[in-house]
Amino acid sequence: MFDRLMRTGPQLSRGVIAWLAGIASCGYIGLFVAGKSLLPAFLFRDAEKIQAQMNGSSTYDGSSFDAVGKLYAMFGPTLLNVFVMAVGIWFICALLTRVRDAGALSMALLLGVPCVFFNLFVASKDTLVVAMALMIVWTLRRGRAGFTTFVAIAAYMVYALLVRRYFLLIVVCAGGVWLFRCAGKRARFVLVCGVLLTLFLLPSVVYTALLHPRDMAVDYLMYQSPYGARTSFYNLIAPDTFLAFCIDYLYAALRLHLPVLFSPDPRGLAMQAFVIAAWCAARPMRRAAEACPGIGRLACLVMGHIIVSMLFEPDLGSYVRHLSSVSIFCMVLFATRANPVRAVRADNQRRTALSPR
Repeated sequence: MFDRLMRTGPQLSRGVIAWLAGIASCGYIGLFVAGKSLLPAFLFRDAEKIQAQMNGSSTYDGSSFDAVGKLYAMFGPTLLNVFVMAVGIWFICALLTRVRDAGALSMALLLGVPCVFFNLFVASKDTLVVAMALMIVWTLRRGRAGFTTFVAIAAYMVYALLVRRYFLLIVVCAGGVWLFRCAGKRARFVLVCGVLLTLFLLPSVVYTALLHPRDMAVDYLMYQSPYGARTSFYNLIAPDTFLAFCIDYLYAALRLHLPVLFSPDPRGLAMQAFVIAAWCAARPMRRAAEACPGIGRLACLVMGHIIVSMLFEPDLGSYVRHLSSVSIFCMVLFATRANPVRAVRADNQRRTALSPR
């Protein structure tokens, strides 16, 4: 459905796309400058914790908020705002330059609006992830899968060591997805059995460490957060055995990927569409990979984010917020799958236009 949508409607000229990118960027800057006067308060929740650490607070010492606060403190308030806006404009332009047809424009809105809304109006942890994703997409222009892989692994490792440890697990899962897709049927069977056996042999404390953060996050949303817990959910059973781990993980997959069954409202429907689009974007890219080396790595990274996020995400909004930080991967995957040759040619033309004469 989404692939067909990418090719639906009349083709848009470069001038129209550039005009749309300019209008969208100006609108984004206006909303960014307006800040709290127009945007909902919950968007600033994590940013306020980071700002507190930047101002010398010790409330979140040793946490990811503290690590990002120390990084952002080196910018200063003005330069930090410029950095966030630069990432936002870069994201909007990178998204819209993948648009060729009118239908693709609706895909750009579906994938782009959550990312801008959740991650690019404040200096948050996910703002850095968006910048990383844009940098990784830029490496595709080099035309070598190895270079894209190296940059992706290096970026994720640095981010994991400095901010969020679970990004190491995302890299591992993305590598596992890549091995699975490259392997034959017998090798895939062996790989799946090996993963299940490894999970089965893990001590109960590991199951708790992987899944219990969801329960802790829901407790916070229920009893301490002023914004409520509209779509939050607990694990079905205590995650202390292999069977309990599997049940809780499958339940989380159901809650996060079929939210209309539990939150049948306009917001739930909109986020449902985004989640389905992310899943569809992460499908294997055999034909497209031949025309654009390295593109399959983006699909594996999207799957890595999906697999790991289902371990601990406490609600639909948090899941969409974190997954939207790599929505540029999804747009590039859809654009390349829609027309691999045209996507590569467009990237080459942009690179030629930017190169010095």
